[in-house]
Amino acid sequence: MQPLAMTARIAILLLAGGEGRRMGGRDKGLLPLRGQALFRHGLARLAPQGGWLAISANRHPHDYAAAGYPVLADAACWQGMGPLAGVATVAAQLPDDIAWLQLLPCDAPFLPPDLVARQLAVLQADAQLAACYPQTARGPQPVCSLWRREALAAVPPYLARGGRSLRGLLQAVSAQPVWFDDEAAFANLNDSAALDAAG
Repeated sequence: MQPLAMTARIAILLLAGGEGRRMGGRDKGLLPLRGQALFRHGLARLAPQGGWLAISANRHPHDYAAAGYPVLADAACWQGMGPLAGVATVAAQLPDDIAWLQLLPCDAPFLPPDLVARQLAVLQADAQLAACYPQTARGPQPVCSLWRREALAAVPPYLARGGRSLRGLLQAVSAQPVWFDDEAAFANLNDSAALDAAG
């Protein structure tokens, strides 16, 4: 657990701006899991790990706003460019005292309680690193990455060059994996079968 003064400088960005293709076009963050919307499970786990939180969503903003956090649609210049459009939009609006941005996919309800703290320790130990991301036996988890604020300046030019992949951007900057043994904690419920199995 990081000190409260450090927690206050961490922003959490819930990414809920996708088109839900694997869910038949439904807004997957709002689908029910164990009695509440899927996105609220991830929020409950990550909100205590940061001091400022926003939701990137391009549909049903009022439903997401009911959680009590700002909801931001992708800026017009980045619409249709995937999750990095949400990152670029929010990066331009972060409060002045924020030093790090933790990404949170709306379909990952079981993330570990030390996700931010373990990644933050890596970034604090090496000032040259732009970001870090969880790595499990299933592979890298780029949508759960933690970014140094100043490194977010790389996002708009990457989008302008046609880049869309978070994994690709992490490969283009100085980023380091952080090993997590519990691969089940990073399960993405991004299709109906996975959501049904978890319920």
